[in-house]
Amino acid sequence: MKINKVLALCLSPDQGGLELYFIKFIQHYKNIGYNIHVGCTKNSHISNSIIHNKVECTNNVFFKYIKNVFKLRRYIISNKLNIIHVSWSKDILIAVMLKLLIPGSIKIIFYRQMKIPHQKKTFYHKFFYKHIDLLLVITDKLKEEAYRNIPIDKEKVIKLTYGISKPKLNIKVDKSSFIKNNNIDSKIFSIGVFSRVEEQKGQHLVLDAMNMSANEMQLCVIGHVMSSQYKEDLLIKAKIYHLTKYLKFINFLDSPMSYMPFFDLVILPTYEETFGLVVAEAMIMGVPAIGSNAGGVPEIIAHGKNGLLFETKNINDLSEKIDMIFENKTLRDNLVSNANEYAYKEFGYDKHFDRLEKIFNSL
Repeated sequence: MKINKVLALCLSPDQGGLELYFIKFIQHYKNIGYNIHVGCTKNSHISNSIIHNKVECTNNVFFKYIKNVFKLRRYIISNKLNIIHVSWSKDILIAVMLKLLIPGSIKIIFYRQMKIPHQKKTFYHKFFYKHIDLLLVITDKLKEEAYRNIPIDKEKVIKLTYGISKPKLNIKVDKSSFIKNNNIDSKIFSIGVFSRVEEQKGQHLVLDAMNMSANEMQLCVIGHVMSSQYKEDLLIKAKIYHLTKYLKFINFLDSPMSYMPFFDLVILPTYEETFGLVVAEAMIMGVPAIGSNAGGVPEIIAHGKNGLLFETKNINDLSEKIDMIFENKTLRDNLVSNANEYAYKEFGYDKHFDRLEKIFNSL
């Protein structure tokens, strides 16, 4: 199988959604007996999570590209690999250099998970995208952006949506301890917002919407604080609204999906999300979801059927949608039932990787 001849390249030093997907991607194929090889940065989260079949690159700025290219080149040749799977856009340069420097036929697959807001049609981009054999994207909207903004043939662009799995059974979280440790009132309707704490993620919109509602509810913001000033602004706003006791900040959780069922509602209020993973995860975990009508979220939420959409940045509309969920249990139950069925059909974990395997084997 060609999947055993793949170098999965991701030199990102970060620990975010892209890196977590990359690790799941490697572990999935390892668990079913395939040996995907990994190119990663030494001491990165990816490197620390993967033990076998990896080549570690340097993050030293001086001569790092040259050193890394030749280190990866030796590894590819010695292991007779013929496909490079790129996850991080900054690795395209290295992947193309490897393709040009290695004898034989090397194919490049680039899995694009971020939006493409601007045109990339300079001579530089035309040269490098010419050597990419397949561009995988996660939404139809992103596919259209690729057609419009990237110099690549349309037949090379394929939609491959995310695969989502429920948390493993050995990941045990205790609801009573979670509620007690975070000073959450179990008798009050609880809203969970799972995202980094920064303005474009829109947590302030939920707070504004709560202030407009006559219903009593609490907001839990779960994620890394990227802007301490923005967090302070939220605290000040909560004080002005007399909602201080209803606003909770919770640090990043290792398995956020495991905690979603502790909430009555999950909201994704971001200005624009490329995909909207949190919404799909809430669907799988049986929690009603509201999302901003922008980016890839409308491709997940069929308004009124498996969730609710609100007009982006419109707090009146968001407040109305929150009250609909709060006040109508029948609606809430129907949304959850439909969403769960839809999410398993569209975002099945094994289905995603089975399709990716077919893509590898088609090259």
